[in-house]
Amino acid sequence: ASVAARRDALDPATLAVVERNLRIIDQAIRELEAALAADPENPNLSRLLLASYQREIDLLQRLAAPPRS
Repeated sequence: ASVAARRDALDPATLAVVERNLRIIDQAIRELEAALAADPENPNLSRLLLASYQREIDLLQRLAAPPRS
């Protein structure tokens, strides 16, 4: 809910950048999940997937955070 509220307050250009970055991260996650399904014992793929989830969380947390004054 806080992410949705902040989206409405963002400049449209900033929102476009954020949404583009989220799409890129989501695509990377999908590709890593597929690669991991094909090679489930690969620790590098697991680490990359975890890092991608963390990037998405970080971006969403920054989006949800109150604006700096």
